[in-house]
Amino acid sequence: MDVTTAIRLMLPDDRAFVLSAWSSSLRSSRDVPLIPMSMWASVMRPVLEHMLDRTTAGTLVAHGEVLQGFICVEPNYVLYLYVAQPFRRLGIARALLAAAGIDPAQRFGYACRTRASWQLLQVHRKAPLAAYDPFHVRFDNSEWSPE
Repeated sequence: MDVTTAIRLMLPDDRAFVLSAWSSSLRSSRDVPLIPMSMWASVMRPVLEHMLDRTTAGTLVAHGEVLQGFICVEPNYVLYLYVAQPFRRLGIARALLAAAGIDPAQRFGYACRTRASWQLLQVHRKAPLAAYDPFHVRFDNSEWSPE
C-alpha cells in the first residue's frame, strides 16, 4: 500500500478520533479488568480525557488523507500508541515514536498493553528495553525514569 503520512500535534478536531481509537482498541486488553462492557464508555471516557489533558509532551497524530494513528506521550513515557489496522506494518508507529522523541532501542516506559503491543514488544522485540509501568500515570508522577 502506498501511503503518505505526516505527523503533527493533535488538533481539537482530532480528539474524537483519538478517544474512540484509544477506547475501542483498549477494550480487548486483559490488563483492564473489572470494567463491565456495559459500563466501558462511562468509565473510560473520563479517564482517557484526563490522560489527554494531563500530557506534558502532548499527543501527536499521523495523517494522510485520513487519520492513521496517534501517540500520547510524556517525556520518555508512552501513555498510548495506536495505528489503525489498514496502516499497520508501514512504519507509522516507528515514525510516531521518533516524532515524540522516543527511541525504541533505548529504555522508555509505557502505560497500556494490548494484544498488538504485546506482539510488537514481546514477540517481535521491536523495543526490547521498553518497560511496562502503568503505575506512573496512576499516581501522576512527574517524569518517568527507569529503575
